[in-house]
Amino acid sequence: MSDIGWTLPASLALLAALVVVAVVALIVRARRRSPRAAAAAAAERTAAESALLRLDDAATDLDIAFEAADVLGDDDAPTDLRRARAAALRGRDRGFAEVAALASSTRLPSDRRTDAVRLRDELERRITAVDVSRARLTAWAGTHGSTTSRIVAARARREEIARTSGNPARLVADVRERFDDVEWADADRADSEARAALERADAALDAADAAVNDPAVAEPRVLEATAALRRAGRMLRAIEDAHRIALQAADNAAVEIAAAQAEIAAAREIVQTRPGACAPDAAERLAIVAAEIDAAAEALPRRPRAAIETVARAREVRDDALGAAPSARQRLEAARAALPGTLACARAAVAAAEAFADAPTIEVRLRLDAARRDLAAARAATDAFQALSAARAAWRAAEHG
Repeated sequence: MSDIGWTLPASLALLAALVVVAVVALIVRARRRSPRAAAAAAAERTAAESALLRLDDAATDLDIAFEAADVLGDDDAPTDLRRARAAALRGRDRGFAEVAALASSTRLPSDRRTDAVRLRDELERRITAVDVSRARLTAWAGTHGSTTSRIVAARARREEIARTSGNPARLVADVRERFDDVEWADADRADSEARAALERADAALDAADAAVNDPAVAEPRVLEATAALRRAGRMLRAIEDAHRIALQAADNAAVEIAAAQAEIAAAREIVQTRPGACAPDAAERLAIVAAEIDAAAEALPRRPRAAIETVARAREVRDDALGAAPSARQRLEAARAALPGTLACARAAVAAAEAFADAPTIEVRLRLDAARRDLAAARAATDAFQALSAARAAWRAAEHG
């Protein structure tokens, strides 16, 4: 009896302790999942994104400073400076992947907050490292070369850009003559912005020449000219891209339209024979895209790029509407048929987004980075379904960016 008398209170005490522990655990778990915890995680992720924005700008400015200092082609430049530049660019690129991972994380809000704080601190350290590298570069440039030599080098880069760009006005005139305005709008805009960037570069270099004996005034003008020349080069490449994309679309649009018309007709037959295996509104959606394809066919040959985009979107609607109703072989053939046109649309969208992004927000930069990664994945994939899915994701991200 004495043993029983002792164990009963002990058991009750242990049970009470277990209940307390369980209640505390539930409270802690609830707090870690609470709206307040989710809001705190979102706030820290925003802080990490802000740090990434500053890191991206700092790394880009450092890269421009290297070019302006004429270090990129100077074998005498210190190895550690070259490594610091490479490390800055790698750290920036890695930061985009890390911040993107925060947005897709499925961890508890409290854990996501911890991850975001850790990443923000790491990004701040990378910013500090970039700032140190920039200061070291400035110090090195001050004792090597001269302002005059850097102006001469910048003017040589300007002439090289003009020489290698060929005749952008002719490319714009070519697409303007053959196609409707929606087809050459990107080329026309790029041509206008390229000329404006070259004018800014020339003005900055003239100002640098006028103040060549005052490096504090001249050196920032060289930096300004270098940034303008980079933009000019990007715009001139955009003209070439737009011209090439328009001509390729013109070569392929009629064949793609005919194939899509046959594919949508076959898809509508599948809906009639297996309606239960398709989306409830499959017939209506397919009727709409069939009309859009017919309209694109009527607009040929003046709007070939728009036709390629219409076909690519129609095929995506078809795939979503039919679901698993087609056989595995039919789905594979459909993916293989859709991949080239979708890849072309994704490449064009990414190229345009890269060219015309001007001081973009962090949200735009993250979407563009995601588009680049998805496009690379589409190109590398050996599975048609995976490649098509990645290409469509890249296209969506670039267009929304």
